Amino acid sequence: MSESADGFACEAGAQDFTATAYRDSKGIRRVTVRGTCSCQTSGYGLTLELASPPIVPTPDELHLNLTEDEPNGPVTQVITPTEVEGTFEIGDEVERVLIRNRAFSVPVKEG
Repeated sequence: MSESADGFACEAGAQDFTATAYRDSKGIRRVTVRGTCSCQTSGYGLTLELASPPIVPTPDELHLNLTEDEPNGPVTQVITPTEVEGTFEIGDEVERVLIRNRAFSVPVKEG
C-alpha cells in the first residue's frame, strides 16, 4: 500500500473539518472536532489525539494530531471517505484547533 508524498495514506485538509465548542452540564467548555478524510483503501481507523504542548505557549489554540491505523486483512482498493471525531476540554481563550501533524487549523465555532 503506497503512501502519499507527505507520508500519510489518508488525505486531510481544513475544508473537511469542523470544531464546535459548547459547555457541558458542569459549565466546562469542550470542543468536538469532526472530519472526513479520503483514505487510499477501506478499513483505515482514524483518531484525533492531543499533541505535545508547543515550545512557545499558544493559549488560543488546541494542538491535536491525526493518527492512522492501517487496515487488517483484505480491503477494497478504492478511495474511501473515513470519518474521525474527538471531544476535548478547552479553555475560554481557545479560538482554533491546529492539526499539527497535517499543518492545518480549523476555527472553533460556538454551538
